[in-house]
Amino acid sequence: MAFKPSMRRSLKLEEVEINMTPIMNLMVVLIPLLLTSAQFIKIGVIELNLPPAVGTAVSQLEAPKESAKKLDLAITITNKGFFISSSLAILRNVSGEGPSIPLNQDGTYNFADLSNKLFELKRKAVNNFSDTDKIVIQAEPEIDYQLLVSTLDASRTVEKDGKKYTLFPDVSLAAGVI
Repeated sequence: MAFKPSMRRSLKLEEVEINMTPIMNLMVVLIPLLLTSAQFIKIGVIELNLPPAVGTAVSQLEAPKESAKKLDLAITITNKGFFISSSLAILRNVSGEGPSIPLNQDGTYNFADLSNKLFELKRKAVNNFSDTDKIVIQAEPEIDYQLLVSTLDASRTVEKDGKKYTLFPDVSLAAGVI
């Protein structure tokens, strides 16, 4: 419907000023909230070393030759339990077969035994090897992420007689099960 020319002249538009107060109030609340939450995110980070990328040059992958003996301790997480190995040997369980630390009767993983075994290994290896703070953790593809994180925690510290001992703080994740 077309307006008459006389009505077009009488129609006046009002200039409305934008109210910025609610937006400014929102910013006053959001900025401190975001700044404080940045610290909480920092606390939740798991520090670990990742394996080298696939595309790296061969010269970068070759390790320099060293004269010091290395422990090269590794934990392999499987659906049967934990296998603990080093450059010297694979740690066997009491029966001599299967994983170093088998699953419990109810099918759960025994993190207390893992920490105690690693504590014994650390005590024996402290003066004999150069890499007594390093450990490599490998897992089968079907292993849950929470199980991997719990294994990381069990391999870093142990509590004995009310004291906390540091085991292997420098943890590396392996690319796959060897």
